[in-house]
Amino acid sequence: MKRTISLFVLTSLIVGCGGSDAPKQVNSPQKKPAATKANSQSQDSASPSTAKSPKRVTYSQILKASDELLKKRDAKNALILLTKAIQAKPNESTAYVKRAAILADAKLFKRAISDMNAAIAIDTENPKLRNTRGYFLLLLKEYDAAERDFNKAIDLDREYPQVYNNRGLVFIGQDQHIKALNDFQMAIKLNPEYVDAYNNLGFVYLQMEDPDYPKAIETFTKVLEIDSKYLNALSNRGRAYLKLEQFDAAIADFTTAIEIQPENDQYYLHRSEAYKAAGNEELSKKDLQHVVWTQRLNEINRRIANNSKNIDLWIARGRHMLLNDRIESAERSFDNAIALDGKNVIALTDRVKLHFSQGQFTEAADLCTKALEKNDSTEIRSLRGNAYLQAGKLDEAIADYEACRRFDSLVVEAYRKRAEQRAAAGNAELAKIDSDHATKLEQQLSSQSAAEEKPVPPRAFVPVNFEKEAAAEKPAVN
Repeated sequence: MKRTISLFVLTSLIVGCGGSDAPKQVNSPQKKPAATKANSQSQDSASPSTAKSPKRVTYSQILKASDELLKKRDAKNALILLTKAIQAKPNESTAYVKRAAILADAKLFKRAISDMNAAIAIDTENPKLRNTRGYFLLLLKEYDAAERDFNKAIDLDREYPQVYNNRGLVFIGQDQHIKALNDFQMAIKLNPEYVDAYNNLGFVYLQMEDPDYPKAIETFTKVLEIDSKYLNALSNRGRAYLKLEQFDAAIADFTTAIEIQPENDQYYLHRSEAYKAAGNEELSKKDLQHVVWTQRLNEINRRIANNSKNIDLWIARGRHMLLNDRIESAERSFDNAIALDGKNVIALTDRVKLHFSQGQFTEAADLCTKALEKNDSTEIRSLRGNAYLQAGKLDEAIADYEACRRFDSLVVEAYRKRAEQRAAAGNAELAKIDSDHATKLEQQLSSQSAAEEKPVPPRAFVPVNFEKEAAAEKPAVN
């Protein structure tokens, strides 16, 4: 069965252990209030100004248009439309509630609460509005005010499971665990497949003064029977297993959570702890290194967000991605750097090397050619020679090596391969020229290497008379 879907996508309340392990908070879908009879045409319609047409639109059409904008993640213009709707019909609650949802999603909770105040003043007997405002107050940790809203919502509708769940979160925030247990159990009684309430109940078992780990595991397992990808339950059950020293089970839960959401560092930290407790220091260290890698990536991304035209940042991001074998992301980063400056030798070199690592030699050569059209660089031409060599284009490779005046083992390889190629084609004379040239280069390389590796004879040991030296350096006394 599908989980209850919240109208509001909001961050979790952090209680005690970390964001990823916090109880899941759920707000209920908004109940549409009854329509009020219009007094005049001006009240029935609104007219957001447009350049194309002065046609008046109705209140409901504005609401529908704002919903369409939200589907496109255009919250800014959705807010503008909802404000126009409120101005057109200030005594209708729906636009206030919709605008509050957008504000809350942007973490502007006080402004969201202000809109909910207006909505509740219009529709005072709507329990869902009380629940929604209470939820925003809960996120601000204004527990007393939140509890008052939840109590009122329960008075208005005693069979409303979400409000019991949310009031239970208030009690968790105040360390009133028995009250929290009672509320989550009531929410589950009203909705036996309410996964969020089950997860929060399990969380209370973990947080009590005398934690009940077996009961917590049983409760989180119930959540996962309903929704196998419920991340909070996986992580929380893993922590319970860890407390009971059931390391394999804990590692399995954290690993599953990582597979579902690999960008979440919290699961790597938990698994690192479990590996360490199980005595596997190597894997524990590997998970910690991943966390450090992610933190560095987040820092690079933050800097790019502030300065997206900085080539060095894109290059740094590409190289960082390669440390974790994120090939496609590295490619995109280097491509972004090259798009900013097609002559940048560092970006081009890194991108060509990446082509090499993927066996894409023709693509590497083509990229170098494009770069050389803008800037005749010895480094890029040398790289293109390597790409031609790997692609079997020996004439082109040797031409680039000669233009660069290169003198190394790859040049020797290019001449030897071309000698073989010419011999196979019946060009014995040309083959001999290449073979002789390769042999000559190889001998020169060997001589150079021997000279560089020739050991330096040790200096002869000369004994030192330290007393005599000290006396000689002693200043004369006048």
